[in-house]
This record gives sequence, structure tokens and C-alpha cells, in this order.
Amino acid sequence: MREPNLKPYDVPRNLDQDAWFLYQTTSIPYYELCARLCEEFAELYNRFITGHGLHGAARLDYWVSRYLTHAENIRRGIGFIKHGGDYMPMIDFLNAPATDYRGLVEQPLGWMSEEQRKQWDQSFQRLSYGCGTGATVLRNNLMKGRHWLNRASIGENRVYLDRDDSHVGDKARAIRYANQYETLSQPTPFPRHPIDAEKRVSPGAPCPYTGVWVPKQWLDGANDFSLAFCVEGQPMQPAYRIKGLELNNPFAGFDEEMAAEYEAIATGSPVTEAVDTTWLFVEKPGAQPAAQADEQRESKKSAAQ
Repeated sequence: MREPNLKPYDVPRNLDQDAWFLYQTTSIPYYELCARLCEEFAELYNRFITGHGLHGAARLDYWVSRYLTHAENIRRGIGFIKHGGDYMPMIDFLNAPATDYRGLVEQPLGWMSEEQRKQWDQSFQRLSYGCGTGATVLRNNLMKGRHWLNRASIGENRVYLDRDDSHVGDKARAIRYANQYETLSQPTPFPRHPIDAEKRVSPGAPCPYTGVWVPKQWLDGANDFSLAFCVEGQPMQPAYRIKGLELNNPFAGFDEEMAAEYEAIATGSPVTEAVDTTWLFVEKPGAQPAAQADEQRESKKSAAQ
């Protein structure tokens, strides 16, 4: 198979920034925010349906109910975390609201006014980003550690082991989007996240502590590795090295001048490989308000009324 055209990954790294993002998006306040976003979307949708006298039409009421159920499920997931430290159900609970868009838009929506459709889109985009981000942060806990244990015999499934399904590399872009969608409020500066070198573990071994982990390669000076949020009891994932950024250049082979211009500005998608490491635990600073941006938004709404 031909090696893809890779641009080097040379982004400066900030451990405190990345660890802050991972701890915020796996916090109870963040999950509570996701549940509220689902409720707000359902309430907005229901209010529009009521205003147009469309209850009972198509499956509009079903989708209102479905997003209220998503909120209930996320709160169930919060209970699992609080009382048993079990984050795994939360992956599906957060993924479902973000992936229901196709079903939503299969319903008739032309009855909304232009302003209502704008509000509907904005509300869904916010919950989709918030919930989708939370699911992505946890996703590597599903199978990556098990794939690593079976790496000698997984054959063609190696591609799934080598693919980092979480947020790859630097988290600055994800934080910018979170600020844009008001799901996080970025501090300045990021709080310091000390490393506990006594807490260490290898890929495939049961994770001893829930939280953020850093691969030893990062501490040795490599800038092409990612931090990971790992769940106690789950097999530790491998470290993910960013081999480079893949460019799918639409002009390649057709217009070399345009192809060169495209490659000069395109960022590309990260290509990763799973590698062995020693994981070291990254401590969480004192309590931080993960949903501070949401509280600020509510304060602004109250002040405007």
C-alpha cells in the first residue's frame, strides 16, 4: 500500500492546556451541561411545534421525547460515574445525541420561520459539539487496550489499533471550538498540572487511576504524542505517535501549480500509529468550574430580561 503524502507535525505542545481540556470534558459539571443542552433543544423544538399547532404531525413529537430521553440517559451516566466510577456507558449516552441529526432532518422542517430554523440549528450544533466532544475524549477506552494486548494476532485489524479515535495532538483547536459553542470557558493561564512519576503503567495493563496520563516520550521531548484520559480498570491504551498530517490534495495530478498552493495552506488530517510507552499520571489541580461558560451565559440571559 502506498504511503500517504504526510506533512510533518510540528505544533508546539502545552501539557497544561491539553490536560485541562481532558479533565474539563470528563467532569461531572460538563456532563450536566450536556444533559441541559439536550433538554434545551427539546424544549425549543416543542415550543416551535406548539406555536405552529403541529403536535401529532409526522414524528415531530417523537424527536422531542427522544432528546429528553438523551438528557435522562446522560444523567444516568453521571450516576454510574459518581457511585461506581464507571465511565463506559457515558460513551454511548453522549454519542447518541450528536449522531441523531440524520433522523432529525428526515422530518419536515420547512414549517419553521427563518429565525426559528436559525435558533434550532444553533441549539443543535451546540449540543452536538458538546456531547460529541465528551464521547470522543472517552472513546479510546473502549477497545484500544484490548487491541494492544492482541496486537500480534489482530492482522488486518491493526488499522483500528493504529488509529487514535480520541482528540489527536494539540487541543488548542478543540478549545477554540468549545469557547465558540460556549461549552467551556478557557482560563488564562492554564492551571499547572503536576506529574506524579510514582504512578505509572504500561499499555494493556489495567488502568490504576481514572484521569489524564502522559506518555514518557512526551516528557523526553517528543512533540508528536497525545495525552489520554483513561478509566480505572480498563486496559491502558497504547501511546499514539503522530506520523504526520495527510493531505488529500484534489489538484494532485491535474494542476501542479494549484496543488502546490493547496499544500502550502492545507493543514491535513493526522495519521497515527500505536506504540509502546510508559504512562505517567497527570494530577488534576484544585476544583475547576467546567461549565463556567454556561453559568456566564445564564447570567447574561437573566440580566437581559
